[in-house]
Amino acid sequence: METKIKIGEKIRLLRKKNDVTQDKLAYHLGVTPQAVSRWESGVCYPDMNYLPAIADYFSVTMDELLCYSGAQKAAKVEEHLEQVEALLDRDRVGEALELLRTAMAEIPSDASLQLETAQVLSLYAGMLEESNGGERAQAAMDAALTEAVSLCRHILEDCTDDGLRDETKKVLCDIYAHQLDDVARAEEIADQLHGMSVSREIIRATMLTGEVAFAQAQRNVIHFADNMWWHLYNLACVPDISGDRYTTAEKIAILEKGVSLFELVFDETPLFYADRLANSYRQLAMLYLSVGHNAEALDAFERMADYAVLYDTRPDTAVYTSVIINRVPYDKSEDTEAKGISKCARLLRGNFAARIWAPIRGHERFKGAVGRMIECAEKFEDEEE
Repeated sequence: METKIKIGEKIRLLRKKNDVTQDKLAYHLGVTPQAVSRWESGVCYPDMNYLPAIADYFSVTMDELLCYSGAQKAAKVEEHLEQVEALLDRDRVGEALELLRTAMAEIPSDASLQLETAQVLSLYAGMLEESNGGERAQAAMDAALTEAVSLCRHILEDCTDDGLRDETKKVLCDIYAHQLDDVARAEEIADQLHGMSVSREIIRATMLTGEVAFAQAQRNVIHFADNMWWHLYNLACVPDISGDRYTTAEKIAILEKGVSLFELVFDETPLFYADRLANSYRQLAMLYLSVGHNAEALDAFERMADYAVLYDTRPDTAVYTSVIINRVPYDKSEDTEAKGISKCARLLRGNFAARIWAPIRGHERFKGAVGRMIECAEKFEDEEE
């Protein structure tokens, strides 16, 4: 209600300042004078479609109309995004989408909210596809993807922030490639992104000198190692990429290369990389089971649980101890992984009651690993509350 009153007051002040009657403003907008009166009295809020026209009529910015200073707007956007993240961590996608729609109505000019909405719409469409809900679900999925693409296109037309534009192109590329089956369009967008050799991180580390270049080079080792791990993981585990190009033995070897990469770069301080290792060992356990190597699968399963617990109990801040990256500070709040739910809880959602785990499910070591993850997840949830 506070936002409604502020906007209503702002419209009234702008109207008085410019000597404009309610009737005249209503005529310009194509609404009734009574509607303008209700806005100004705070009874209701003008539809978001009218806000650009109102701002244009009085020659003010959208932020000014919505009574936001730059700092206030940034703080409000951050608040909305944190609320959305908390909902997504708990798989409450529908609620997250509704919250984003409300946020965009309140701050319609913010590109970061638009991009987050496009991403959640894509996620929502994926859920509808998995639901096998028939024609109605298909229609809702198509509508969600159409809206997501429209939002991304709008950002690329209006936004001048290069970083946000690149993120938008990544989202748009993903939608076209994986949800709209338009590979040609996805490639076209991918080709618009900057090449790796001219990225900010490369330029800072290779063209600058002294402490700035040194610090960037150390950070780059972490970025490159993580990117290399993702490529190895995708080659071994993502059917859309690997297909049947590798045997199971080769996939196991590739995942083990990713583990070796961790040992090379991070030594004994995995921090965020413990998340990656937990993923690697989960996939290794399943691959071993698929070829009947139950002992190796059990070892991998325990390692998965160990690294999941390690990730959930990592410190808020630290400094990497590996000689390669020993000047790089770590801040848990900057992790891009889900923050409101533990890694153990996410793994436990993966259904360890599935048939593939049957050969080792009855083993005490398997039960012990699951028990450690349950205990850690419960403790994590208690601490979050």
